[in-house]
Amino acid sequence: MTNSKNQEQAPEKAGSLEIGRRSLIGGMSALVGAGMTGGALGHSSPALASHKKQRSTKIQTRFLEFDDPVEEFEAHFRIERDLVENQGTALTWFYWMVYLVPGDRPPIPLLRYEGMEYSYFRKVADHTYRIHAHNVSVPLSLETNDYMESMVNPLTQKRIATPTSLILNDPGTVHSPKGFRNLTGDGSYVVPYRQFRLENDTLKLDSIRSAPPAWPVNHMESSIQHAPYEMYLDKSITSLPTVSTGVYVFPYSKWLEMGDRPGHLLGYWDAHKIPSPQDFPDKFLTKLSEDYPELLEPRWGDFDRPAPFVY
Repeated sequence: MTNSKNQEQAPEKAGSLEIGRRSLIGGMSALVGAGMTGGALGHSSPALASHKKQRSTKIQTRFLEFDDPVEEFEAHFRIERDLVENQGTALTWFYWMVYLVPGDRPPIPLLRYEGMEYSYFRKVADHTYRIHAHNVSVPLSLETNDYMESMVNPLTQKRIATPTSLILNDPGTVHSPKGFRNLTGDGSYVVPYRQFRLENDTLKLDSIRSAPPAWPVNHMESSIQHAPYEMYLDKSITSLPTVSTGVYVFPYSKWLEMGDRPGHLLGYWDAHKIPSPQDFPDKFLTKLSEDYPELLEPRWGDFDRPAPFVY
C-alpha cells in the first residue's frame, strides 16, 4: 500500500498511539499511588498540564492507494464483510431517514426506518466470493419515534399504509479483485468506486454502488465506512467492526401513491456491523422475532440458483 496523494502525514503504525496513552496511564497511576487526591489532578497538576500541551486536535489525513489489487480487495472485504476461508456472514443494523424530493419545492422529511441487512457469502475461487443478502426496514413515525402502520402523505394529504420494506429478491453478486459481477447480468465486471483514507487513527472507505440490472437506473448508494486503523493492521482480524453512514437516491415507492408527480426519494443512513441478531437493540429484536423470525437466519438456499457464468 502506498501513499500517492499525501495531504498531511499520519502515523504509519497505530502502536505509536499506544505509547502516549500507556505513558499517561502510568503517570496517573503513580500520582494516585503517591496519595494524590482528585483535586490535585486539576489544572494545576504538572503531569496533566504537560499532557494538555502535547495533545492536539489537528486532523491528520491522507489518501491511501494500493499497488496490489488483491490487497485492496481484501481491505474492502474486511470492512464490508469477512475475509473467511470458506463461507461466512455479515450483519448490519441501521437507522435511516427518508425525504421526499418533489423537484418543485424543498425536500420534505417523511419517516424514519430501523432495519438490518443480512449478508452471506461463499468463497468460490481464489480471492472470489459469491454474495447474497436480505434487507428489512421497519417504518417509524417522525413524531412519536415508534413503529407505525400508516401516515398522511405530506404532498397528497392522503392517509396511506406504511409497510415494512423487505428486499428478499437480491440477485446476488460475485466479488473479486477484478470488480463485481451481478448474477443476473452477462458476466461483465463492474469496477466500483472506492477510495481509502487514513484520518488520525481511523481507516475510512468511500464507496459508490450503482443499481443492479432491472433496478431503476436512478438508484444509487454512496457510503463512508470506518474502522480502527490499529485493528486493520492486525491481519488476524478478518472482519473489522465497521461503522458507516451513507445516502440512497431512489424512485418514489409505490405505497406513497404519488401517481405521475415528479421527484424521487433520498435516504440518509447510519449503520453498525454487529456479530449476531442477539446484538440488535431489544425492541428491534423483539419486533423481528415476532414478525419475521425466519429472516434472523442466513438464507443459504439462495446459493442453489445456478450462476450464468464461470467463476
